[in-house]
Amino acid sequence: MIHYINHWPIWMLLLSFAAASIALMFILHKLFRALLDKFVPGHKADLAINIHTSISTLAGLIVAFCLVQAVSTYRQTESVVRQEAVRINSLDRLLVRYGGPELETVRQALREYAQSIVKDEWVAMDAGRRSEKTDALFRPVYKGVENIRPSTPREVVAYNEMLKLTDSLADSRNDRLDAAEFAIPTIFWAAIGMLVLLKTMLSAYADRSLSSDIVWAAQMAAFSSLLALTFSFDEPLRGAAAIKPTPIVEVIKVISARTN
Repeated sequence: MIHYINHWPIWMLLLSFAAASIALMFILHKLFRALLDKFVPGHKADLAINIHTSISTLAGLIVAFCLVQAVSTYRQTESVVRQEAVRINSLDRLLVRYGGPELETVRQALREYAQSIVKDEWVAMDAGRRSEKTDALFRPVYKGVENIRPSTPREVVAYNEMLKLTDSLADSRNDRLDAAEFAIPTIFWAAIGMLVLLKTMLSAYADRSLSSDIVWAAQMAAFSSLLALTFSFDEPLRGAAAIKPTPIVEVIKVISARTN
C-alpha cells in the first residue's frame, strides 16, 4: 500500500495528505471534545492550548528536520549517479585511447552494463532490490580490463588508470545501491504520529467556531504538506519523485557514438 501511494504524483500526495489530516483532526477533535464534556465538565482551556502550541511547534520542527535530511540525501544520491555516469564515460574514453580492436569487446560489455543499469537496476531499486542481471554484466567489464596486457610505458599508465576507474565504478554502484535503501528511521514517524495525536487531543479544549475551524484546518494543511514532501523524498530512488537515470542515459549516447 505504501509503495503504491509513494508512486502518486506530488500534487496528489499533497492534496491527499491535507484532506486526510484535516478530516482526521476534526473527527478526533469531536470525539475528544465529547469525552471532555462528559467526564471533565468545566474544563479550563488556557493551559491545554498553551501546551498545544508547544507540541505543534515541536512536531513542525521534527518534520522539518526529517525533510532536510531527506532532501540532503536526495542531493547526495544525485551526485552519486552523476559520478557513476562520469566514470563510465571516462573508462570508455580510456579504452578508446588505449587502442586495439580487441578492446571493442570490453567497450561493448561496458555499454551493455550501463544499459542494464537504466533498464533493469532502476526498476529493481524501485522495488527495493538490486539487479542480478546488472551484477552479471559488470563481470565482463572488470575481467576485460583486468586481462589487458600492456607492453609499453604509455600503455602501463593507461592500464593502471583503467583499473582504478573500474574499481571506482564498482564503488559508485555500491554507493547508489546503499542510497536506494535510505529511509527515515521508523522512530521519527512514530514520534510525529504521537505528537499529532496529542496536538489533536489538546485542540479539543478550544471552543469550536467557523474562524477557529479555518485556522485549525490551515495549520493542519501546512503541516501535512511538509509531511507529504518528507514522505515523497524519503527514499531517493523510489516512487514518483525518485531520481531518474538521466546522466547515465546521456552517457550511453555519448559512448555509443564514440569511435576509435
